[in-house]
Amino acid sequence: MAAERVERSTLPEGVRAARDLRDGEPRAFGLELEGYAHLLRMLDKARATLAGTAGNYQFGCPVDHTCMARLDVTPELVLDLASRYADDLCVLQALRDHGIPSAQEAWFDAVLVEEQLQEEGVYLRVRSREQLPEQGDGRLFAGAEHGADVDVVLVEMAAGQRCPAAVATAAHVWVIQEGQARFFLGSMQARIARAGEVVRIPADVTWRVENTGAGTLRAVTVRPARPG
Repeated sequence: MAAERVERSTLPEGVRAARDLRDGEPRAFGLELEGYAHLLRMLDKARATLAGTAGNYQFGCPVDHTCMARLDVTPELVLDLASRYADDLCVLQALRDHGIPSAQEAWFDAVLVEEQLQEEGVYLRVRSREQLPEQGDGRLFAGAEHGADVDVVLVEMAAGQRCPAAVATAAHVWVIQEGQARFFLGSMQARIARAGEVVRIPADVTWRVENTGAGTLRAVTVRPARPG
């Protein structure tokens, strides 16, 4: 117990002040801090997440992200300030120093947002590249798994790398973001596509692609979603 107390005393003050949400709840939806909507509940969840006591109330739900989007701040900043300060007003002052909008400009109805989530299942789903599974030369956002009608692949190909010839079962699109690629269509056609250009690959025709640039080719491909 003594060792546990010593270890806890070395934690940042915000983490030490974290509520145990495994046996309780964060402050209610609709509570405001000097007019800022949802901030109190979000800070409870942030501190508990850092302390490992969040239970089912992990920081980063769609309502939290709505709050952060209206404040124009990152999750990393919120977690950092929640960790450093146990006093919510100190967090708010630090956010103001960071340049957040006024409470009136940033206000939203957190209760209605939560009701929409629970009753209609409507929300924005966001995944980072690292959260997506690898597939071939990229990372796959599988539409069937996320309620979308398309699959999206984030492609990265090293200089000189080639993809083997294939026949697409449906037309799909490549958006070149960085570098350049040479596309081959059938046995006759070829074209170089550069950053900022969009390429359509027709269905039922053999095609292939190679990175002809000096650096990494980065592109996004979009195709009809394959059944899950």
